[in-house]
Parts: sequence; structure tokens; C-alpha cells
Amino acid sequence: MRWTIFRTPFTIHSASGREVDLSVLAPLPTLQERDWPPFSALELTDALSSCSSWSSPGPDHITWVHLKAVLENEKSVQLPVTLADACICMGHWPKHFKDSVSVIIPKPGKPTYSTPKSFRPIVLLNTVGKLIEKMILNHLQFDMIKYDLVHPNQVGGVRQRSTEDAGLFLTHLVRTGWAKGKKTSVLAFDIVQFFPSLNHAMLLAILRKQGFSSFMGRFFASYLVDRFTSYLWGTFRLGPRQADVGVGQSSALSPVLSALYIAPVMKLYHMQAVALKMSLLSYVDDGTIMVQSKSLNENRKTLKDAYAVLLRLFVAIGLVLEHSKTEYFIFDRSHSDYSPPIDLGYAPYTGDNLLKPNLY
Repeated sequence: MRWTIFRTPFTIHSASGREVDLSVLAPLPTLQERDWPPFSALELTDALSSCSSWSSPGPDHITWVHLKAVLENEKSVQLPVTLADACICMGHWPKHFKDSVSVIIPKPGKPTYSTPKSFRPIVLLNTVGKLIEKMILNHLQFDMIKYDLVHPNQVGGVRQRSTEDAGLFLTHLVRTGWAKGKKTSVLAFDIVQFFPSLNHAMLLAILRKQGFSSFMGRFFASYLVDRFTSYLWGTFRLGPRQADVGVGQSSALSPVLSALYIAPVMKLYHMQAVALKMSLLSYVDDGTIMVQSKSLNENRKTLKDAYAVLLRLFVAIGLVLEHSKTEYFIFDRSHSDYSPPIDLGYAPYTGDNLLKPNLY
């Protein structure tokens, strides 16, 4: 094992230090602050029942099997419920829950393993902390739907919105366009290192904007910082090393926090690009811009303009689009061989090197 690869921070840490523009949130309404209700024993048992008994334990070596056995006692159940309420009320996430182990898994089929991108870290967290995170997750999911905190076209990190929903949305859009004699053009984009790139100051500002309790603001201000992980490959261990960037992809809270983070972009985008008459669909760190007209050339221009609007919004909240991974699709029932490439306006797909539509 060449630990020199990991002597410097993982490439995902390059997201730290990006500037954000909090004023981008100004056009959105500020919701009235809501109370954060205390947890119940039923919420704990429901969260516990969804935990797989086969999951690997974290640094505390407590398995879900052990925890489920202990919490079968009604008196024992009240202890983690009280702890969860105290964490929120005091605005504090204990250091014990911030420690983790990152098991390094080599990605198969890589030509070289000399860079961190050739490996996938599987993060193991302390079990009791994971249980409390799941309880907080359920509260956040409830608020997210009840108060319309996310855009209807967000299908990632939102319960009862699945991959199938995204596919059905696109299929319906294409076929209704065909019925009206329209052609559909789509740009599929990818956000670079999404979970590690979520800016803490921007996230806290978004939560305030969305009406979450000030208790939650103080809690997440503690939850997001002073996190440490030890890298593990077989019997070799390196660490602990600081891991404060973003929200941590292994956390149960990561999907819902990322959905709340993206929500303002979705809403602002549809406000700013309303004249372009296009649709935007988001699935976690992937998204698609979809436009329809009777002309593929008109679609190309609209897509380029829409992509520029989207990019400005993402830059404002500290996120970066990976232009080289952008894909272009055309859904045309005319059986014409005309498939014009698009000048994205950003390298590598600009000038003489245009982005060609995918065949499949």
C-alpha cells in the first residue's frame, strides 16, 4: 500500500475554500421559523427497525444486532431519545459521533492506482450516532414535504420520489412533445465532488431561509465541524485526519441535506429561465435540462443559454459543473439524420470541439 497517496488530503478536499454568494438567496421568500418537536420512543424504534443487521460497525464496534437487543427494554429506549433531544436543544454533536473509519476499496479495472480517484472510501460511523441521525432525518423529510421546501422536479434525496419517477417524467415529456410535433433536446450534467462540496455557511443560510428552528442552525454548526477519520486498508491504518469538508457521503443526513441545498438553485433557475420555456430535473448530483420546439437549432440555442444560467447559480452556492461529463441527447421522431452538435460555451465543448449527441 502506497500510503503516500493519502498523505495529503483526498482530492475531494479541494472543495474547501470555494467562495459563495449568500445574496443569491435574496429573491426567495424567508419562511417563518418553525418549532422543532421533541423525539418520541416510537420514532426511535421506527428508525431502528430500518437498520440492517448486516451493516459493519464503526469505531465503537457496536453492531445493530447488539443495539436492537439492548433497546428491546422500554427503559433503555428513553436514554437515546433523551440524548437526541439534548443534542438539538444544546446545539451540540458529541465528538464521539464525529469520529469515523474510512475503509479504502480499490475501484476495479483502473489502469493505475497511483491517485486517490482510483479508490472508494467506505466510511463507518459510530452506531448510536447513526441512529440519532436517522431520527433527525425523518423530521427533516417531514418538513421538506409539508412546507414545499424542495422543488417538484427534485427526485433525489426525497422520499417517495424515485429513479422511476425521473424516467417517467422524461418519457412523458418526450412523448407529449411528439404528439405536438416537437423535438426534445436534453443536456445531462454532473456536479463535481457533490457531497464534499456543500459549503457550511451556505447550508446554514439555506436552513434559516427555509424556516428551520434556530436550534437546528446551532446543531448543524456543531455537527459539520471537527470531524476526523482514520483510513484503513486491510491491516494498515492511517489517521486520524480531519474530514470537515461538505456533509460526508456516508451520513444518513447527507441525502436530505443535499436536497435542501439544491432546492434554492432549482427554484431560482425556474424563476430566472422562465422565458426559455425549458424543464430542469435534479437527481442528487446529476441533472438534466430539457427543451422542446419544432427546431433542433432553436433547441441548441435554448440549451446553451439555460446551461449558462444554471452554471452561474451553481457557482454562487459553491458548486462546480464537470463540463467534460456533460452529455447531449436528441429525441426526434422524424427519422432525420440531422443531429446538430452543440457549442456548450465552456471547455472542452466550445469552439471547434462541439458536443455531439449520444446515440443511446
